[in-house]
Amino acid sequence: MENDIMSLLNEVEEIIDHGTKIPMTGKVLVDDTVIFELLDRVRAAMPEEITNAKWVLKERQRILDEAQVEAQKLMEQGKTYIDKMAIENEVVKQAQIYGVDIVRQAQTFAHDVKSGAVQYADEMLQHVEKSLYETLQSLRNNREELKGLAKEDRDKTGKPEKEKDE
Repeated sequence: MENDIMSLLNEVEEIIDHGTKIPMTGKVLVDDTVIFELLDRVRAAMPEEITNAKWVLKERQRILDEAQVEAQKLMEQGKTYIDKMAIENEVVKQAQIYGVDIVRQAQTFAHDVKSGAVQYADEMLQHVEKSLYETLQSLRNNREELKGLAKEDRDKTGKPEKEKDE
């Protein structure tokens, strides 16, 4: 996904690098149709990033749910074990200690899984945010340069670009 967007941005760069240079201006003429087509392809690639972010959130919730189920199973196993051991006083004490330990382990496990899932989801979303920000910045820069080229062209001819083509 990121490679698709980066590849498309590299294509934009390549088009600009190989465009016709305007002497003494530092500007380049490019085919706006090609640029707009690449921008459309970038937009088409971006929803995958968003879909992946949504998947990360769903996966996080699935992991949390699994941890909750596992914790519940461990708690039920602990309670069952305690009930079975309730016959004798010493056995009851040991069962209570074991049950408390199982509950503590289950809570620790659930907390660790939840923390890890939250951290993973945050890292993935941060990565997606950074990628989208960089893509947006690049697109803005390209649009500004294209607008500058169009303005220079209008300034030179005194006519808007659309009137020249007609």
